[in-house]
Amino acid sequence: MNLERYLNNKIELPKLKRFAALSGESFHRKLEYLIQIAEPEDWSQVDHHTKKCNSTLFYYIIHTFDRVFEQGKIVIDEKEQDAFFNTGLMTLQGCEIYGHFEKSMYYDANNPESNYWYFKCFERSNDKEFISKCEIKPPIATYFEDFRQLYFDPTLDIEINFDHIYHDNYERLPNEMQILDKEIARHVFEGFLDFTKKKILRNHRIPVPQFYNSKIMFLIPVRVFGNQTIIIALEKINGKYMANTVLSKGMAYNCARLINKPESDWLLSKND
Repeated sequence: MNLERYLNNKIELPKLKRFAALSGESFHRKLEYLIQIAEPEDWSQVDHHTKKCNSTLFYYIIHTFDRVFEQGKIVIDEKEQDAFFNTGLMTLQGCEIYGHFEKSMYYDANNPESNYWYFKCFERSNDKEFISKCEIKPPIATYFEDFRQLYFDPTLDIEINFDHIYHDNYERLPNEMQILDKEIARHVFEGFLDFTKKKILRNHRIPVPQFYNSKIMFLIPVRVFGNQTIIIALEKINGKYMANTVLSKGMAYNCARLINKPESDWLLSKND
């Protein structure tokens, strides 16, 4: 099925918002309901820049939808009145949880900015309405073909694009590094990174896999100036890891949560 035809032409919006009308505050109340019915999880890992309630769950749903859309895993009934996608979340009883869309009563085929769908609610696999309207259960999103892709190879070199980090991610660097001359900051950072490499050789669980730009990458924490952490994203290119960006704690958690529920202490910590 050609899912692209359901997208409106507001290309600056996330795909979920192009696919369906979400109704602002109403959608956030639906996210709160999702938290209530799903397995207990701390969704309060909030990026300090956003300050939004449940922003981690919102990011998770937005990007999970991106993936199931890309993989063609959205189930639409023959009359095009209802559509469903798998959130990847479950209840404590093991019931899968789905997002349910209905055809919008406000859809205007002559208006390219109009949404064909309206996001109705989140439903469990044993809910009466889901069973009555969804004949084929939508599959979950997948992010890798081989589990070995999730394992970080500590024997490979790590190359740092420090110029990009320093200029484009300057505000995410600690104050102690911002006040340094760039070349001095480079040498200081490389020293901290070397120490991090030694720690990874002794604890392979430190790097956390993430899914970004349709590929598996890794997040590693570089401890600097005592108790501060710079989180860098590593991409595997031609037999080595390349780092060219810095993430905040909230951003890192959001990216990692797409694949699975993070368990690394450094990422779960509420402290920066």
